[in-house]
Amino acid sequence: YNISYCFLAVLGLCDAFVANRPATPIKITTIQSTSDSHWLDILKFDGTTPTFDVIEKTKQYTSEPGYRSFNLALIPTEYYSTDYIFRGPIVGPINRKDLVETNTVFGIDKSFPDLDRDAFGFCVDPENPYRVLFFERWKATHTGELNIMSLLKADATGNKVISPVMPFSIVWTPEGKIIYEHLTTAVDRFEGNTKGKVAVFGLLEVSGISLDNNVGDQLLVFQQKLGRMLNLPGQVYSKPEDVPSWWKSKAVGAEFNDM
Repeated sequence: YNISYCFLAVLGLCDAFVANRPATPIKITTIQSTSDSHWLDILKFDGTTPTFDVIEKTKQYTSEPGYRSFNLALIPTEYYSTDYIFRGPIVGPINRKDLVETNTVFGIDKSFPDLDRDAFGFCVDPENPYRVLFFERWKATHTGELNIMSLLKADATGNKVISPVMPFSIVWTPEGKIIYEHLTTAVDRFEGNTKGKVAVFGLLEVSGISLDNNVGDQLLVFQQKLGRMLNLPGQVYSKPEDVPSWWKSKAVGAEFNDM
């Protein structure tokens, strides 16, 4: 294959040349827990209660211009814990530094300058008072050239993007810093005009670039690991040594859960 495809693979964005391959069955091993505790319970901070209004703090955060426009470098760094991690279905675990660098490489703010992440429906997790759950709907217009590392390109189409609603969650520390952000897939994949895809993949879909983003896809996992090994720009997960010790799962990128 052309070497360009290998580089696109880094980003987990290289479905075009494998769209017609047959699915390969994957054997999944179920790991049974022997305890009532869960490794993410560390984010409950020993059962303490926040001294601040987590919903109001989350509303303030999601109203930041850099948040709403998905230009992450513009968000004040004081929002984040040094132990911050982001995890999505095929992205992560990734620390804040790496996430901002990847976001900058993608240049989404230039391709979709009117992008607006509309957050709504805020509530507190009844089992963790530090965790706020909410929804997002992304709207944007593709008015700028899309150019990711000079490998993934699309001229401005003028197409409008309306994503399906997607669930999002944020965990705050007792000190009022964000330690964990999590995004998952569409509530209703038939909503909007992105064919059920959310976030960056939804933007790409409406720009004319239709890419796979399925959890467990063996080729996608290989591509992501190749990119990590080559240490190219636009990483989708951080090096193990750069992931905070509280994060216990060894699954990376699009790999199936290991615990």
